[in-house]
Amino acid sequence: MAYTDLDNEVVKVDAVTFDYSNAASPVIDQLTLALKKSEITFLIGPSGSGKTTLLKLLAGLLEPGAGDITIQGVSLKRANSSERRATLRKVAMTFQRSGLFDSKTVLENLIFPLQELNRLSFEKALAEAEKVLDLVELKGHESKLPHEVSGGMQKRVGIGRALALSPEVVFYDDPTAGLDPITSKNIIELIIQIQKENKTTNLISTSDLDLAVNISRKIASKIAFLFEGKILQIGTADEILGSINPVIHQFTRGLLEGPLTKGAR
Repeated sequence: MAYTDLDNEVVKVDAVTFDYSNAASPVIDQLTLALKKSEITFLIGPSGSGKTTLLKLLAGLLEPGAGDITIQGVSLKRANSSERRATLRKVAMTFQRSGLFDSKTVLENLIFPLQELNRLSFEKALAEAEKVLDLVELKGHESKLPHEVSGGMQKRVGIGRALALSPEVVFYDDPTAGLDPITSKNIIELIIQIQKENKTTNLISTSDLDLAVNISRKIASKIAFLFEGKILQIGTADEILGSINPVIHQFTRGLLEGPLTKGAR
């Protein structure tokens, strides 16, 4: 059956497993998850829990060893190459380090995917890139190189580049990593503003528990807790904070004793 706008679950992850060749155990282990249309979900968990790997799997940058991922009704495992390519064109991902071209200006970084992936002429790509500059509030900085702007601005360029292709699903890999609290909040507020305008489905990976909790409460979004490649719980901010799961309990309270630090000292 073809996907329609009436379907609520845009992304479905069904028992996906993934491991790197040198890993002692799967990085993602029989993971199941569903993302609903036009909603924001936060993904939290300790370092090394598999957050970035999961996002790369969802964006089609890695292949599951087992299980399947479905985006808008299209199975990435069963789709032919053209179907898979068309489906993944609706998806975008931002990276922790922004992934910008150091030798290209802010504007050129935005133009690049429009010409390379959308095959737009320079004139059309320029017009689209200028719209994105307005969207991520970078007008006046278009001629600067990445090292000439702040970390927060680099994050905005990375977000802008992902959004330049008008995706319907966006995966954000720790978009506030390395930023101060005020800049972090501004970046998340920008993501929320853009999501409201474009009605995208978003999964935001973050190591900042307080930020995820505060924003989740504000916009009534869900938080998924990832540990050792498994989703331990999905719920509201208060459900996660009140969880009786010993791993989540230790993480949310910052306790030194518990399953997260067992054998570490």
